[in-house]
Amino acid sequence: MKRIFSIGAFIFLIIVTLFGSEILADRYLQLLLRGNYHLAYEMQSVRARTLYTVDNMVQEFQQLEEEYGNYLFIFSTETSELRGYTVYIFHAQFERGFIDFNVVVDDQGKIDTFVVQTTSQPGAIAEYIDTSKFDEFEITIGDGRYRLPAVITVPKEIDRYPLVILIHDSGALDRDSTVGPNKPFRQIAWGLATQGVAVLRYDKRTFVFGERLSQTSPSIETEVIEDVIKAITAASRIPSVSSIFLAGHGLGGRVAPTIAMRDSRVDGIILMATPSRRELQVIIDKQKYISSLNKGEIGQQTQLLTDYLQIALEGKLPPGAPVLAATAGYYYELDGMNPIETIRELEIPVLIVQGDADFESTVQDYIMFMNALWTKINVYFQLLPGLDHYFMPVEGEISTPDNYYEFRHVDSRLIDTLFSWIYIFD
Repeated sequence: MKRIFSIGAFIFLIIVTLFGSEILADRYLQLLLRGNYHLAYEMQSVRARTLYTVDNMVQEFQQLEEEYGNYLFIFSTETSELRGYTVYIFHAQFERGFIDFNVVVDDQGKIDTFVVQTTSQPGAIAEYIDTSKFDEFEITIGDGRYRLPAVITVPKEIDRYPLVILIHDSGALDRDSTVGPNKPFRQIAWGLATQGVAVLRYDKRTFVFGERLSQTSPSIETEVIEDVIKAITAASRIPSVSSIFLAGHGLGGRVAPTIAMRDSRVDGIILMATPSRRELQVIIDKQKYISSLNKGEIGQQTQLLTDYLQIALEGKLPPGAPVLAATAGYYYELDGMNPIETIRELEIPVLIVQGDADFESTVQDYIMFMNALWTKINVYFQLLPGLDHYFMPVEGEISTPDNYYEFRHVDSRLIDTLFSWIYIFD
């Protein structure tokens, strides 16, 4: 199936200039996949409109659905060259097969070529996921000016089930915690739902309202905690939910104990790849490690950055002083949320799970948790060999940032660990 078409609006030329042609290619494809054919049609050139009408779009995508079932997701993107133009190839998973969508954007910011191809992509979806065993529903959490899009993944044919709320690591992250071609939160949600555990995940406030929040002073309270509590409220209103667990990744795990102390509706918490070190210390150590991978020594810019972060770590900067994308006060606020001390006061079940190839949250962090909390009978530990910060397998003893941009799956050992632990305490 081949179709040729292009874009012709000034606004899209601006987008291409500012963000690159891949944004345009992705936007066009998403419009088609969501059935917004008239909007997609408006993005085409005069020549393309004669070749690919709205009726053609409807017919083609109805045919795809009939043959391959519902569209599930784009699991990776790559590029190639065609007649001097870049071809963006979107590898898509459908219920009954795989489709490659090939999009060419010319040097005028116009989509020049669109090709739909069937393909074989073994491993595009993890073996532990069975999409026939769960449904997904779009919901909204919160109210007022910070309503967040969310999705709840619900197991089929089960009257009562536990529900897990996934809490993001640092950064402006979407509901899937997307990094490179990988979507670890979605894989965790689908893996758990396959086994009978519901999962709620949402777009982070900084992802949805980043521009608005940039005009205010950053706070972990508004960036994370308020929205997790709103997610707990949404989950508690579902009659079929038997218990609510928080599963925080990285920074999310650091904050989860504090939320559990505040909200008695939480039945248990999971810390996934969560550092026990202070957040700025984690960033300093990470910068040094990444620099060591390049030339084996710390460059001048990295040294200046780490020196400045060290001053903030020592509490010598005023709260309003800029530190990375936040302020010194933001990190001082985080320092006041010591996960070890908070867990000592909790009586609900706590699971701390760590991959031993993680260079961000390290085995040393895990050992610090164990040494401090091993006498607590409600705290459980699990170390998973060979897994990185996103619980994906890597070669070698310690992962690198480059691993994040390789298409991989969350390891089944994490899914099994989470499910087994949740099942015991549901």
